[in-house]
This record gives sequence, structure tokens and C-alpha cells, in this order.
Amino acid sequence: MRRLYPFVWTIAFLASAVGTYLLVRTLTSLDECDPTRDRIRALIDEADQLLQTLDDQRRA
Repeated sequence: MRRLYPFVWTIAFLASAVGTYLLVRTLTSLDECDPTRDRIRALIDEADQLLQTLDDQRRA
């Protein structure tokens, strides 16, 4: 069992390093103004609103 401790700590360290890298990369990435992405988000929001309206009508 004691032989596994170095491997466990190594895996924990690597997972922490990868998580930190992904977090920093996400926080530092600049969100470019993309009209296509904005339109897709608007369409998804509209679809969600329509689904919620349909669910409300079914319950009533």
C-alpha cells in the first residue's frame, strides 16, 4: 500500500496542474465579438422560452 502513495500524489499533482491550466486559460481568453455565436445564443434562448411556454400550457 505504501508503494501506491507516490503514484497517488503524482496523479493528484498532475490533475491539479491540468485543472489550474484550464482555469487560467479560460479566464484569460478574450471573448471575441462573434455575431454567429450571439445569434445561436439568441435562438437557443428563444427555443427555451417556447418550451417553457408549452410546458406551462400543458400543465394548465
